[in-house]
Amino acid sequence: MLECGQYNKLWHSIHMMPEETVKAYKDLHGNYLLPIHWGAYALSVHKWTEPIEKLKKAASEQNIKIITPKI
Repeated sequence: MLECGQYNKLWHSIHMMPEETVKAYKDLHGNYLLPIHWGAYALSVHKWTEPIEKLKKAASEQNIKIITPKI
């Protein structure tokens, strides 16, 4: 489970960008990536579904299996 949401370039030391979440997952050598902290609260200026859309794209490019709950 890795966080993937409520990010902003100004908050780089607090929350990861979706692409950074994929990189962290690769560093951990997991079996499945379960992104968390997206679609729950609107704290940032990105669109509601942007975190999961960007994460899915980055994960797909690296053949990473992700699992997500249905929100």
